[in-house]
Amino acid sequence: MTQTITVSRHVRCPLDESSSFVTDPHQLIPQVSTFSRCRFVKSRADGELWDVYMDGGTIQLGGRVLIAPPRGSLLKWRSVQGTRHSFMALVEPEGDGSRLTLSLTFSTKGLGLARLSEWIGRGLVNRNLEAAAEEVRHHLEFER
Repeated sequence: MTQTITVSRHVRCPLDESSSFVTDPHQLIPQVSTFSRCRFVKSRADGELWDVYMDGGTIQLGGRVLIAPPRGSLLKWRSVQGTRHSFMALVEPEGDGSRLTLSLTFSTKGLGLARLSEWIGRGLVNRNLEAAAEEVRHHLEFER
C-alpha cells in the first residue's frame, strides 16, 4: 500500500536563498531534527548516496537513499535500501517570499500489517513532515 503525505509553508525568505538552502542536502538534512541517523555515504554520477531516517519515536522510516542532483529549486530522493519511499522538497515563488512544499511517499507490504502500518505511518509521517517544514521555515526566517 502506498501513501503520499504533502505539507507546505509560506516562508518569509527570498526564493534564491530558500532554494539554495533546501536543494543542498549537506545544509538541509542536518537542520531537520526529525531526520535522524543521517550521514553522507558517497557521490556518484547520478547523485549522492545518504543514509536518512525519519524518526517517529520508536518507529523509524528510511534507509539508504539516492539524492538526485538538484534541478532548479527541487530536491528529490528515492530509497535504494530500507523502507521503500521517495521524498521531494520544492521551493516556489510566493508573494514577497517563497512556498516550501515537502512530500513523502512510502509503501508497505502485506495485507493486515500493511493496513496497520499505513494507518500508523500516515499519522507519524504527517506529524514529522509538519515539524520538518516548520524547522526549515524557522531556520530560513530567523537563523540565516
